[in-house]
Parts: sequence; C-alpha cells; structure tokens
Amino acid sequence: MRFVYLAAIIIVTSLSDFTSTKATEFKLTNGDTHSGSAANFDDLGLTIRLDIGGFSSRIGWSRLSQETLRELSTDPRAIKYVDPFIDPTPEELERARVRRKPVITLKEVERVENPMSTGVIAALGSPAGMMIALVFYLANLYAAFEVAMFRQRPIALVCGLSLILPGVGPIIFLSLPQGEDEESEPEMVAVAAPEPEPLAANPLAPSAGIGSPVATGSGLGLAGGGVAAATVASSLDGAVFKRGEVTFNRRFFETKFPGFFRVVASDAEKDLVLVVRAAKNEYVAKRISRITANEMHVQSMRGGGSEVTIPFAEMVEVRVRHKDAKS
Repeated sequence: MRFVYLAAIIIVTSLSDFTSTKATEFKLTNGDTHSGSAANFDDLGLTIRLDIGGFSSRIGWSRLSQETLRELSTDPRAIKYVDPFIDPTPEELERARVRRKPVITLKEVERVENPMSTGVIAALGSPAGMMIALVFYLANLYAAFEVAMFRQRPIALVCGLSLILPGVGPIIFLSLPQGEDEESEPEMVAVAAPEPEPLAANPLAPSAGIGSPVATGSGLGLAGGGVAAATVASSLDGAVFKRGEVTFNRRFFETKFPGFFRVVASDAEKDLVLVVRAAKNEYVAKRISRITANEMHVQSMRGGGSEVTIPFAEMVEVRVRHKDAKS
C-alpha cells in the first residue's frame, strides 16, 4: 500500500516538472528565438534549457518580447520578475482609468439669504456701519464743543442741540450772527487799554541817542525805560533767580531785566552782567540781543562778544552781578 502511494507521488511530481518545463519558444526584441524551457529565474533574467542541448546564456528581462513576457507571467515562479516589464494594453489602460475615475456626488449646500432691504439704513445695521456712525456722532459732539468755545455760547446748549440734531446743531450755531456781548468785547478792551505816556513827558528820561532801540510792538521797547529801567537794574545787583521759584520765559526777562535790552547801557547797568547757568554751561552776558517765545539770544562776555542762544527749558539759575565780581 505504501508502495502505491509513493509511486503516485513520483508520477504527480514528474508530470508537474514536465508541465512547468515544457518546451516553448522565447522570442527576443531583436527578433531572435530560443526553443526550450525556462531553467532558472532571478532579478537579472532567465536561463533557457535548449532543446538542442545545453543552456543559453542569461537573458535580461528587457530583451524578451511582450508576447514572451505575458506567457511567462502565467508561471508563478516568474510573475514577480516579469510583471514590471509588461506594458499594459490600451484596453487595460482604459479599464484602469475607469476604475480610478472619482465619483462626484453633488451635495446640497447652505445658501446665505439675501438681505430684505438695501441702502443706507441696511448698511448702518452692519458692524462697520455702526462703527462709522459712532465716529460721526463723537465728531459731531467735538465740533459742537469747539463752536461753543469759538462763539462763546453755552456749551451745554450747543452740545445738547447737537445730540438731537447731529451735524446740524454745530452748523446752526456757527451760522448765527455774533451776539451783543461778542460785538462789544473788542470795544471794551480798547477803552480799557491805557495809552502809553510819551518819553518827552518825563524830564528825567535820557534822550534817545545813537543806538537807542525803537522797537514798537516787538517786545524790545522795554529797553527804553529811562530812569525806571536804571533803577530796576541797580536794584537787581546781586539778585538770584532759580528755576522752581520763578518761570523763565520771555515775559520774565522783559519785566525783570529791561535795561539789558538796550544797545548802549546806562550808567546804572553798564557795570552789571547777567549770569545764566544752564544744564551744561554757564553764560556771562552783558546784553540781551534778541528774545523769542522759546529762547533768548545774549551777547556773551567771552569769545569776543559773540551771540549765544540759550533755550528757556535749559535755564537753571539767573544772577545779576558786577562784571568784575568773581563767580
């Protein structure tokens, strides 16, 4: 019984080897043909057992024709080697394209509803429109405040009307004619302003000689103060003014030191100098040549009497002393 099983196995194995190694024709791309059976497969190619005897040299997979490659693809041992070298047919390409083609499914999307109304009212309902309206309303109130200050009207009245009538309220008060109080104010100021006394009315005042400044309305007219200026200058000998105690500005120097504005110093102030201590330097001046709202120009005792600019913001201390006194 065992003998029968062994004989059957040998017969089946022989038939399998015969089927796998049956003779066939291997066609090459250059037109050559080899008749035999495949003996060996690897990554580099195959070896053919020739019908005429012997073995062929190793033939690369790229040298085999498409027909031979397709026949070898039926062999399980060769499929993994020949499959990359097989070119698909147009029918196969079409089937692959159809399989890869995506299926587009249309879905319903949520639609945004159109606004029921359009125009300025609808625009103001948006966040951007509300922001623009708020900015306009605040600008309207600021304009009302400025108009009230300019026209000297009650601020509460102008701003209150502008709250009710935005944009219209400021225009109404700006268009109104000036009231009686506004028209009479310049006249009251003109009447209250005292007229300056002429220099000739003071017999003790020195005559305006050569170099006397005549700067009407320029701020330098204080230099022609006569005896009063000389008295002020002599009384300031040794005076010290410090920041914090006084405010250094144009009005301070024109009021306290009128004699130092003169081109030709009087007898009382010709021996006095103005010592200005700034943040970085100290200046000894014999005369104030020019003065503006922010700075003062002095004729320095040093450097041949050159003009020096001293900003009010840098002044720390101002002293009046004799020119020969030591600091």
